[in-house]
Formats: sequence, structure tokens, C-alpha cells
Amino acid sequence: MASMVEGCLENGDSLIELDWNSPEVVKSLMSFSKITVLHRYIFAMLAVEHRYDYRKNADIYEEGPELIDAIERLLEAYDVPFKKYADFRSPIAVDEATTRADYPFHLWFLSQEDKFELLWEKMTDEVFHLLFANRSFLLNFNIALAEFVRSNVKLPQDFLDNNGSIRRVTIPKWVRDAVFYRDHGRCVLCYTDISGLLALDRLDQFDHIVPLANGGVNDPCNIQLMCEACNLRKGGGEAVTGRRYPAWWPE
Repeated sequence: MASMVEGCLENGDSLIELDWNSPEVVKSLMSFSKITVLHRYIFAMLAVEHRYDYRKNADIYEEGPELIDAIERLLEAYDVPFKKYADFRSPIAVDEATTRADYPFHLWFLSQEDKFELLWEKMTDEVFHLLFANRSFLLNFNIALAEFVRSNVKLPQDFLDNNGSIRRVTIPKWVRDAVFYRDHGRCVLCYTDISGLLALDRLDQFDHIVPLANGGVNDPCNIQLMCEACNLRKGGGEAVTGRRYPAWWPE
């Protein structure tokens, strides 16, 4: 699922699947929310992918009971209550005129779509865990998000500075803690240890991967750890992150 979400991002227009009419979605761009923009994007991609698959390939699921069994095992694994397909009574009999949308399998899915949405919510948390640790993905995600918002989303003036960029806000401690541990207490660019465990003369700086001046957002997924020197050099310039990850043990 993480690979699928990463592939969806290759088409920046996929961001249109978020509910941009929702005040909560727009607000999450401007003030840090524990339900991040990335959470919302992951859920949207899972929902789009599965809804499309269950409708387009309804006949294949009908002809392959083992495929339906796999879906039911997935629901059970995530402790999602649902009605088994064997207990479902479709109001439509399959004949040559039956469309994929009317196949019993697809109607079974629609009859308890809220259960599948609960499944996607739980899967979203796991996919987020993987992708939040991947700064290369976060860089691409935030660049695509900045471009999409700039062209398609009207932001409230109250949250913008004089240049039309999202106004800087205080980064909450829970965001700083998450980013600090994700980046192992090291600057993502020069890899200097700024944990305070090895040296006390280092100052940690929390940096927007895509600067606010370039359309970046106040979202946990757009924050990374930097030393003071690297942060000053980067300033409000280009979007950049480190691509080095610490080994769990020496070679």
C-alpha cells in the first residue's frame, strides 16, 4: 500500500482527491494537526484504489472466491466487524446484461462501505508510519503539495503573510519530538549530532522542507531537523532534504 501511494504521487493531480471544500483540510495546511495532510492523502488514495478495483474487477472477484476470502481475512486481521459474503443476499442475479457495478460482490462492498472505510483508516496509520520515515518521499510530497495548493486552493487571508505565503507558526513540542527521533538527533544535511548527548554546543533547528516562502505548509510532514549552520545556509531557498540514513550497525 505504501508503494501504491508513492506511485500515485507521480501524478500531482491525485491531490485533487482530498476534500478541499472541508475547512479542516485547509486548516491543516496552516496550523499543525495530528491528522496530517499526508494522513488525508494516504486515506484518499487507498479509498480511490480499492473502490475502483472492487467495481472494475467485480466479475473477477466473483469468479475467484479465494480473492474474497483474502479480503475477509484482511478485515478480520484488523478487527473490523463485517458481514461475510456467503451471508449476503444480492437483489440482482447475474446474467449477460449485468454490469460490473451490479455484480453481487460490488453490491456486497457497497452494503458495508463504512466497514471498509474503517479498514482503510487503520491501514492509513501503518502506511503513514512507513512514509513519514522516508524523507525523500516527504520532499516529493511537499513539492507536489505546494504546487497544487498554489494553483488550486484559495487560502484564508488571515493565515497569510504580506507576501501571500502561509504565516509561520510555533512548531508544537509533539511535532519537534517526532521529527527529532525520526532524524535520530542529527542534522539531515551534514549529519552533525545535535542530540546534546555527545556535545552541548549544538543548537537544533526545525526546518520546513519546502520553505513557506516557496509554498510550503505548516504540517508535521514538512518539518526536518537541521543544525544551525545548515539551516542558515538553506534559509528560504530551494526545497531540500538529506538522503542519508544511519545504519543500524557498522558494516
